[in-house]
Formats: sequence, C-alpha cells, structure tokens
Amino acid sequence: MSILGVVVVSLLLLTVGGQDINTRIHKPGYCMMKADGDPSPRTGNYVRYANEPAQPIDFITKLVLKDLCPDIAAGEKVCCDSSQAATLKGSVAAAQSLLTKCEVSWKNFVSLYCKFTCSPDQSLFVNATDLELSADGTFYNVERVSTFLTNEYKSKYYNSIKDVSLPSANMKAIVALCGTTKCDQNRFFQFMGDNPLSPFTIDYPTEVPDNKDNGTIVPLEAETLKFCYEKETNDSWRCSCQDCPSELTCAAPPNIPAPKSPFLILGFDGPLIILLIVYLALFLLCLVHLSINIHYRRLNQMDPMTRSASIASSISERHIEVLQGNINKGCRIVDQILHNFFTSWATFAVSHPWTVIMCAVVVVGACCGGMYFFVLTSAPIDLWSAPLSQTRLEKNKFDATFVPFYRTTQVIITAPNVPSFNYTVHRDELDGPVEQTFSGVFRKDIFTKIFNLQAGIMSVTASLDNRTIGVKDVCFIPLAPDVNECALISPFQWFQNNRASVDVVVTDNKNGHNATYLEHIYRCVSSPLETADGSYDTMSCMTTFTGPAQVNIALGGFSEKGDPLQADAIVLSLPLNNHKNESLNADAEAWESAFIEYMRGWSDPDIELAFMAERSIEDELQREAYQDIFTVALSYFLMFGYVAIMLGKVSCCAETGVPLYCIRRWLVDAKISLGLAGVMFVLLSVLGSLGIFSYAGYKSTVIIMEVIPFLVLAVGVDNIFILVQAVQRDYLLVGETGNEQLVRIFADVAPSMLLSAASEVIAFACGSLSSQPAVHDFSLYASVAVLLNFLLQVSVFLVLLSWDRQRELAERVDVFCCVGASSDVHLSDGETRPRSPLYLLVSKVWVPALLNTTVVRFIVMSFFGLTFCLSIAAIPHLSIGLDQQLALPKDSYVGPYFIYLNKYLEVGAPVYFVVELEDDQGNYSLNASSLTGQNQLCGVSGCNVDSVVSLVNIYANFSDFSRLAQPPNSWIDDYFDWLEPTDEYYSCCRYYSGGEKENQFCASTDDQESCSMCIESEYDHHRPTSQQFQQYLEWYLKDNPTTKGFGCTKGGHAAYGDAVKYTAVERSDKKGAASSNISAAYFMTYHTTCRNSSDFIDAYRQARNLSELIKQNVNGNVYPYSVFYVYYEMYVTMVNQVAINLSVCIFAVFIVSFVLLNFNFMSSVITTTTVLMITVNVLGMMYLLNININPVSLVNLVMSVGISVEFSSHITRSFSLSRQPGRVDRAKEALAKTGSSVLSGIFMTKLIGISVLAFAKSQIFEIYYFKMYVCIVLLGMLHGLVFLPVFLTFFGPARNTEPLRTSGYKKIETEANERDPILPK
Repeated sequence: MSILGVVVVSLLLLTVGGQDINTRIHKPGYCMMKADGDPSPRTGNYVRYANEPAQPIDFITKLVLKDLCPDIAAGEKVCCDSSQAATLKGSVAAAQSLLTKCEVSWKNFVSLYCKFTCSPDQSLFVNATDLELSADGTFYNVERVSTFLTNEYKSKYYNSIKDVSLPSANMKAIVALCGTTKCDQNRFFQFMGDNPLSPFTIDYPTEVPDNKDNGTIVPLEAETLKFCYEKETNDSWRCSCQDCPSELTCAAPPNIPAPKSPFLILGFDGPLIILLIVYLALFLLCLVHLSINIHYRRLNQMDPMTRSASIASSISERHIEVLQGNINKGCRIVDQILHNFFTSWATFAVSHPWTVIMCAVVVVGACCGGMYFFVLTSAPIDLWSAPLSQTRLEKNKFDATFVPFYRTTQVIITAPNVPSFNYTVHRDELDGPVEQTFSGVFRKDIFTKIFNLQAGIMSVTASLDNRTIGVKDVCFIPLAPDVNECALISPFQWFQNNRASVDVVVTDNKNGHNATYLEHIYRCVSSPLETADGSYDTMSCMTTFTGPAQVNIALGGFSEKGDPLQADAIVLSLPLNNHKNESLNADAEAWESAFIEYMRGWSDPDIELAFMAERSIEDELQREAYQDIFTVALSYFLMFGYVAIMLGKVSCCAETGVPLYCIRRWLVDAKISLGLAGVMFVLLSVLGSLGIFSYAGYKSTVIIMEVIPFLVLAVGVDNIFILVQAVQRDYLLVGETGNEQLVRIFADVAPSMLLSAASEVIAFACGSLSSQPAVHDFSLYASVAVLLNFLLQVSVFLVLLSWDRQRELAERVDVFCCVGASSDVHLSDGETRPRSPLYLLVSKVWVPALLNTTVVRFIVMSFFGLTFCLSIAAIPHLSIGLDQQLALPKDSYVGPYFIYLNKYLEVGAPVYFVVELEDDQGNYSLNASSLTGQNQLCGVSGCNVDSVVSLVNIYANFSDFSRLAQPPNSWIDDYFDWLEPTDEYYSCCRYYSGGEKENQFCASTDDQESCSMCIESEYDHHRPTSQQFQQYLEWYLKDNPTTKGFGCTKGGHAAYGDAVKYTAVERSDKKGAASSNISAAYFMTYHTTCRNSSDFIDAYRQARNLSELIKQNVNGNVYPYSVFYVYYEMYVTMVNQVAINLSVCIFAVFIVSFVLLNFNFMSSVITTTTVLMITVNVLGMMYLLNININPVSLVNLVMSVGISVEFSSHITRSFSLSRQPGRVDRAKEALAKTGSSVLSGIFMTKLIGISVLAFAKSQIFEIYYFKMYVCIVLLGMLHGLVFLPVFLTFFGPARNTEPLRTSGYKKIETEANERDPILPK
C-alpha cells in the first residue's frame, strides 16, 4: 500500500458491524461495535455490531492507550479491548511518522480514531446504518456506519493537518492521507471513510437524522480540538511554520519590493526625453551662434578664402589656448624625445639589419615555443566562470564536501501531430466516472513507442579499454548496494518499467468497467505515493528504486493547462554519477557517447524529441571550433590578400596621360612581399602571445582564437599602411639616400604608431583586471599580441621596408627582386608619381565636401550629437545574459533541446542551501546535535522561526519572488521522526538485541521480534538528546525507506545519503553506531522554471540574498549552490563590470594620449571623446540589433575601444602637428594625409574579413562577431573620417607654432605641395 493515511484508516476501522437498521441506543456509556465479527472480504479485518454498554478498562488496555489516547486511558470504561487497542496503535504508526513533527496535528488526528475505536460514549456519535447477518446467524456484521461531526469540527480537524509537510517527498502529508494531490476537506473525509483498504464504509453526514431510537445522536464538537498554532500543553512547542503557517509560527515574510515603474514623461521614456531636451537646447545655441557668424560675414563682405578662415576661427585660437592652459604652449618635449629615439633606433636598424632580424627571431621563437604547452579548452565552466569567483569556490567546496552534482542525461519527447483524446476514468465511488482529456503522448501506440525508446536507452552499451559499459555501471543508484536500480524518472516508472504492465486490463465486477493503463496513470498523477492501486491490479506508482516519480519532472508542458494528464511532453531524466576527479568520469563519458549515437539514429514519424547528455555542450563547442575553421581561414585569407595588394601604389603610364593601370610600373611599386610579411607578423604576434601564456599554464579558449587575430590584424595593419604610405608620398631630399629618407619618415610616423599601440596595450591590460575569464583572458592575450606586433613592426618590418625601398629605387619588380623593370617605367626628372585613387578620393572629394561648408559641418555635429543622445537613452534597456543555444552551431542537436527545455520544463534546477558547521581550522561553530543547534536548522515544533528550514519554507511560499518552487527537503526533520519511539515492532530505529548481529542496526524489513527500539521511551518534545542524535545518525543515513513490513518510509539513505558530511567517532559502549560529528549539511529544494537568462540571474540573486539572511540566524557559514550559479554569478554585477572595464580602458586611452601628444590636454580629450562616442554608439546599436550584454559582447566592447583608437589617434595627432593657419585647414590636411590610410588600412581590411562571417554556421559568430564587428567598424569609420575632422574644426587644439625641424624638410614639403597640393582649392 502506497498511501500511509490509507493504512491508518483501514486498520483503525476494525470495530464496526451491522445490518440495514438504525442503532437503537444512543446514550453515554454505550458502544456500537466489537472486533470479533466475520472477516471482511475487503481487508480481512472483522467487526460486529454490538450496541451495548461499555466495558471496564483492563490494565493492558490502559497501558496501551496511555500515550496514544490519554483521555480515554484515564477513564474507567472503554468500547475496545487490549487487542483492539494494540491494533489501533499499530494502525496509526505510519500516520504518526507523517504527523508527529507537529504535535497538535498529530493529537488532533489520532483523537478522532481513539474516540471512534475506544470511546465509552461511542454510540453518541456513531450510528450503524448497514448491517449484515453473520454466516452462522448469531450476530450482525457492520457494513456501513455514520460518524457525526460538526462542520466546525471537520474544518478545524482538516485545517490542523493539511499543511504538515513530508520533507523527503517534497509534498504535503495530506496527499498520503487523502489519496490525491487534489485534496480538500470533503474529499479527505470521503476518502478516509471509503477506500479499497477500509473494512467498511464510513459516512460523515452533515446533519443528524431524525430517529426513533433510544437517545439522541450528539456530533463531536470542535472544542475538543486545538488549532495547529496552539500549544498542546503549556510545556509543549508550537507547530513550525512549515507545518502550520500563521503569524505565531512564522517569521516575517520577505519584504517584496514593488515592481519598479518606468520613468516616464508624458508617457514617453523619461531619460530619452531629458536627453532630447538637453540636445535641443545645445542645438539651438549652436544654431544661434552659427547665424550670428554668418550674419557677421555678410556684413563684412568677406571673400571666400577669408570666410573659410573666419568660420574656422569662430572659436578663436586664443580662447582654445586659454582653455588648454599654459602647458600646451610650445610644449614639444615628448615629441622631441620620441623623434630623437626613433631616429637613433631606425638608423641602427637599417644599418644592422641581420642583427635586428636574428634578435627578433630568437625572441619570437622563444615566445612561440610555448605553443608546445598549448591547451585549447571548450569546457563551459572554464569559458564563463572565474576560478576564484565566489560561486566557483563554493562549487569546488560542495563537490569536495558532498558529491558533485549528477551528470544529466535527458530526453524530452512530444507528439505534436497526435490529437488529444477523451477517456472515461472509473476511479471509485468518490469521484465516479470522470471524463478525462489525455494528451496525444498518452495514446496507446505513442505511449508504447516512447516506452520502447526508454527500454532502448537503458540497453545502450559502450566499449572502453576492452570493457563493456552498461547504464547501471554509470547511473546514479540511490539505494546501492541494496537496490541495484537507476534513479530514472519517467512516467513508465509508474509501471515499474515493465512494458507488459501497460497491456494489463482489469475488469471491475462491480460496474463492469475494464480498467486500463490510463486509470493507473490517472491514479499515479493524483497520488504519486500510491503503493497499491486497487483498481489496477494493486500496481504501485512507486519507482523501481522505491522513490516517487514526481509528476512535474516526468511530464512537461502542462502548467498553462493546469492538468498533467494534458502534458505535451514526456520527459526521461537519467542522472549519472559524477566525480570530482575527471579521469573517473571516463566510463560515463563513453556511455554518453553511445547514448548520443543511439538517439541521433532514432526516429519515428509520429514523435519529435530533443535530448542532451552532460558532455553534449562541450562536444558541440569543440565541433563548432573546428566547423568554422574554413570560414575564419577564408576571412583571414581575404584580409591578408587585400593587405598584400593594397599596400602597393597604382600608377598610370606617363605617356598616355590618362589614368590607365601600367602593369610594369605596378610590378615595381607593388608591396606584395612586404604586405605578406606584415600579416605574417600578425600571426607571429598571436602565436607568441599564446605561447607566453601557455608557458604560464593558461588554457586558451575559443573566443581568444577567434577574436585575437581579427583584433591584431585590425590595429596592426593600420600602422603598416600609415608607415608604407608615408614613404610612398614622400620625396627624396637632395643628396638623401633611401635609408636616410626612411629614417626621417619613420621618426615622424613612429610616434603616431606608438600612440595607437600604447593606448591599445594599456587599455587591454586594464581590461585584464576584470574577474570574468572571457574578458580577463582576452585582454591579457590581446595586450601582449598587440605589443609583440608593434615591436615587430618597428624592428623587422622596418628592416624589410628599407630593403624594399632599395629595391624600388633600383627599379626591380616586387617578389622577384632580382628582375629589373624596363627603362620605360623609370620616372624622368621632375615627373611626379600620381597619388593612389583612394588618396585622391579622400583628399580631392571627401575633404572639401565635408569641411568646406559650415552648414555641412553643423549638420554633421548635430547628427552625431543626436545619435549619441539616443544611444545613451538605449543603454538602460539593454538585456543581460547569453542564451545557451546561441553558443552552439546552428545545426546542433542540442539547440532544439534548449528550446524544448524552455517550452516544456515544469520545474527548475535543484538548489542546495549548505550549512557549514565547521570552520577552516576544524573548529565547530555550531553543534547540530545540541538543542540550540537543532533549533537553528530544523523546521518542526520548537524550531526557531528563523531557522534554515523555516526561512527557506517561508520564501518558497512566495515563489514568484524567491524563485523557489517548494519547501526544502529536511534531513533533520525526518531524522527526528525516524528516531521517534513507538514500540519494538513499529519504531524505525532499532537494533538487534541478540544473536550474531547483536547491537547492529535492524531494518524495518528484518525479523521484528529479535530487535529492540534504539530509544526506550518517548523522548522530550519528540527530540533526541545530543548523545542520541550523534549515536544513530549514521544508521539513519544508511537506512532504506520502504513500505514493506510495517513501512518505515523515513529512512534517510535515498533522500539524504549524501546530504550530511559527518565524522564517525567510535563509542566505548556496545549499543548503537559510532558517534557522528556533523561538519556540513545541505537542505535541498528546487528553483521555479527558468526560461531565459533574466530568470536564471534572478534565481541566483534571490538564493544568495536568502542565504545571507539565513547566515544572520545560524552560527555557521551558509551558501547556496545550484549547477548553473557558476555561469550566472557574473551577470549580477555585469552592468558594473561593463562600466568599470570600459571606463578604465577609455581612461587609459586618455592618459596615454595625454603623454604622447605632448601633454596636449585638448588633443587627449578629443581622442578620448571620439573613442567614448564610438563605444556608446556601439551599445546603442546593440539595443537595436537585440544583442545582449554578456562576456562575449563585453570582449567586443573592449576590442572596440582598441579599434576606436586607430580611427581617431592618427588624425588627431596629424592635426596637432599641422602648421596650417586655421583649424579647418589643419583638419583638411590631417584628414587628407591619414584618412586614406585609415580607410584602406583598417576599414576596408576589416570589412572584407567580416563579410565572410555572415556565412558562418555558428550563431554566436553571426550575432556577436558579424553584427557587432560591422557596427564597430562602420561606427569607427564614420566617427574617424566624418565626425572627428568636423569636431576638430570647432574644438581642435591650438596650432603648433614650433619651427620645422629642418629646412630641407620644409623645402621638400613646400615643393611637394606646389606639385600636388594636399589642401583642395
């Protein structure tokens, strides 16, 4: 029998008999029944009608009833004998284990059966209504009785027991007593009065009938009962909040904050409105300023050239100089130092090329040698969880203290094209026929197919090291070694995984109905603890491992419908053993591989399913890393090819005078070999960075391998373009050699290269301060890679450039440098090489179109100001988190599993509230065996209202806020019940009193007569002493729960075998187990269903807050643990992490710019402002593209800071060094000189490479790399080539008044500008 309450009823009601007549005598001192009737055909119990005076109570009866029914035992007469009293005591033993944790509930419950069985006034409230003549014709057997209770009695009685919890099963005890999860007061009394295990039917009429008998029926009054929140006696304890929610028993409920209302102004987003108002105010001020200037020009009738200078000087140079401070006036110390250093270095490098190359080879080779130790990890925990994060440390502690959380294997099965159907369920006389709707998954053919699928899964085997591994070799077996059954949860456990049981048809002779498997499913869904379904061949609903198959785990997709029988999905959940030592998981991993192979080969036209094993995600991440190799390689190849080709100049034939490509001239001007060398340095820089950190024991991740090459290529190639194109646009001075020219140009360009590289290196180094592994590791690798690339550029690349310059001056073709060009490609004296088309496009078209007209510049400033404000307003609306399926390939079999999980899952992940009773020094901060320690942990009568169990229970009652689905499993509460002494036959805690097993534990299924109770008499307040608590804990945690024998269901092995960490200390006495000192224990419950990142984040946050609250009331450390916490802890502080990381990186850019731009405050502010605007606009675009904030996007944001420096620093430095008279002219010169290098070196390079990523199979590539990279590059280009030049015309730093370094340089620059002026006229 499965339901313990049914056991109580069926054994209690053994004292009734009769025929179809009414009782004649209803007087005090009269009985109604005796226990010596004919055996009942329903239960074998026997009762007969005996409406006669009560009998004097004998000594044995008094002794038996003393503790159970003290009021009756104190009287002089009873309506039961000693055998009936003993049977009564045994009958209520199972119910006692359910209810004794709340003393008032237990006393109320048993009081009714005491009165019903033994009260001397039994006839006053019991009336025999259906009697049947005995077989020998000498007496009447009772077939039906009426028990009269007032409505107040029924209500008070039911309410006092309905909330008592059953911790090990995570449900209320009323489910066992009522026979269904859909219990109410009426059904409770109906079921207790008429169920298959009751010897006769008991009615509970609401009205007392008129009768002509001798005396009057007097219903039992509620005054004899107590409310559950009352004390049974003055010395008793109140019931706990978990068993009796009330103001007197519960702590204050959680302070649930009201939902935050959005800040609105006139129904619109408040921050956005405020930003727009500020923007409009500034816009109008600028518009007025512009109008005044235009009006002023017209009054003075200025010519166009003067007008340009006037407009550019609307904010006078004098005002700018005052704003910047005296530090900027003529301060060129840093610039001069850098110029002298790079001149000396370049002179040495071109003079000793092989020395430089050999040193570089040694250094880079040593760095790349670390690749021998290179390890690429795709383990999710290494990607997303910091080793020293709080949750990671707690996970390690949990795994070491208890056991690691199981390896999850799960299959979710649906039949979307199979319609639901109706079926008439004939349960019992209580419900009568019920027209029940079943979903398609319960249709016989579908249900059978899924059953066969489960059987196939359980028969999967794998081979490893010449061994065959079956599922029982790796699955979690909760009752091992006694019961060798896996803890598989599925609806088929209701049939004990016996396929033949589904075909059983039971004929009900009473109503002629044939009961099928659907009746049994209906019963098991209603009463998961059923152990003997009377309508279906007495089949149990319990699993093969003797636990219940919880409905909300076995079925899915029914929450909106409210009926599990209309579930859209069947869920098969199979936990496998997990080990802290990864090598011990090899068998499980092998079996999981075989399982995955089996599932991928299984199909059925009527069934759709999704599945996952523990290794699935890591396998798919590894596959993803290899799957997109071709895409990434193609992207790199296109970028490399572009760089190699575009570094060279495109010239035209002088003879034709038209812009036709001259192949022979191009062969000389080409820079293919130099370009390939440049990109090779990028690869060597990346390999060197990987090698350095491999030496240090770092594991590389997929993010690093995918992002770093893009980044280094972007920031490194730009410097190459600037240097090479500076050489291409320069002219030899009189008497100057090629190397001397290169040294001069390098000394001018290198500070700009240093500015961008130093800004990026320091910015990334600051980013490595992040605690998030993805950001921390990326920043470390990126900073070193960029540094190595810069060092290679200013050393080996400089040497190669000097050799290439010599080749070019000697008119030899590129690549095949020994081959000379024909004479017709030589330039004649005075002939000027044409500029590149891209350079001409920027300087002749883009510069005048952007900067010549004040209105255009005003529109540009207005547009970028507006987008900046809109982006700021969008930032608070960005979502946080990373959907797990996005990290997987598009064709991954795990993707549908996550979709099914979100759609059908009815319960969240388990959560453990761990209490550490021992500190790091081995000192016990809390003694769990003491009364004080017990009260801080438990949730029964007398426990603190703010104990661990009580607080978790209170918060579980507010599941929408706390994200806790149900009260916790409490090992200590069940331990109290397990220890409860009843008698030698029914007590759970017993030991052998003699024989070979003397003093050893005696299980409830063992020979009862040779065993004695652990505790001889009832202990105080149902609590053990400290010694008793320690003495029997080990037995309790090894005792298997069972319904066999008398049915001790409180054994702790299944539910709590791993829940308590204790140290056994041998005892000096012989009786009992070793004394156990507890160092840690956990209390488990479940989270509510988490369907997206925000749900997971909130679940973790609430669990953490609750554990901090518990910690305030417990003398021990408390922390929450769930398997997903390590991945979502970072999101709690993600907003702060983003703000801090970006702020630190941008501030680092400002400091480096300030130093390397000659302490020019305004230039540094402008560079930093541009970087900030690009970053903010990227965040705004993330909102429009629905891209979340997470470690991947944060890596890209940190990278955007580095790339933004490339777009802004070169132009700003060129502007600050320009000697043109006005800001507009200086902006034109800066944009013309560096704009084409930025456009070709970084924008076009990245755009070509990024375009290929659109075809990647990885979703994370598509969203977080392709979309975000496009945004970063486009926004960087727009700000660098559109916004920044215009911004400089209004707010650029004061003009450099320093004299030019050499007259020769001035001469050649003047001459060049006369030939091919930079500034368009």
